[in-house]
Amino acid sequence: MTSLRRPLATIALAATAVMLAGCSSTPPEPTPSIPPGITAPPPTAPATAAPPAPESALPAVIAGVDTSGWQQVPVPSGAATFRIPADWSVAEVGEGLDVLRGDGQRQLGYAEGVSAGDGTCVDASGTPVGWRTIGLDRQDVSIEGASGVAFGAAALQLGDQWVFSMGLLPADAAQRPRCPIVNAFETASGLISFGSEVVASGSGPGAPWAIASAAAAEDYVASDEYAQLRAVLMSLELLQG
Repeated sequence: MTSLRRPLATIALAATAVMLAGCSSTPPEPTPSIPPGITAPPPTAPATAAPPAPESALPAVIAGVDTSGWQQVPVPSGAATFRIPADWSVAEVGEGLDVLRGDGQRQLGYAEGVSAGDGTCVDASGTPVGWRTIGLDRQDVSIEGASGVAFGAAALQLGDQWVFSMGLLPADAAQRPRCPIVNAFETASGLISFGSEVVASGSGPGAPWAIASAAAAEDYVASDEYAQLRAVLMSLELLQG
């Protein structure tokens, strides 16, 4: 009897150990799953940096104004670039841009493929009127991709109203301004306008350019703001290709 008890006791102890080991094991963690009909979001694509503005070939000082701290602004079509003061901005208008002063007021407009009108001199209401002009400033502008371009500023009288006009236009038109004043010049891809208005009338977006008198126009030409705007206009560069 003694020889049989010892093996049985050993077997019993082994069985007990196995049972205890089974009771102490940790159940496996459930595998997370996505409910039916729901898909996992795609991985977020890494952010891409905005393309740098094209480098300018113009000097820092334009028409006596230091533009070294200004922004270089590309136009929506990629056909051109120009500079504006650091605290100014632009707003897309159609296929072009409005240039906004630091307080948000529109100053200039850039547009491509514009119409020069039919050559009729009219006032803000579209009525033909008597007119006279006073040339106030003219500067030659070298623009690769266009020839015979100048900056011009003039006071234009339309009936009883005076309008101040400034922009890029053919050199002879800047030298001898006549009504209608069209701030636009010819390029291989069509007319480009960069100025206070495409056709000076003192209406619509150009309404702020309606002035009280010729004397007011002459005073404005002596202002720092005028000098800034002239530098903006003369900073235009056409991009080839």
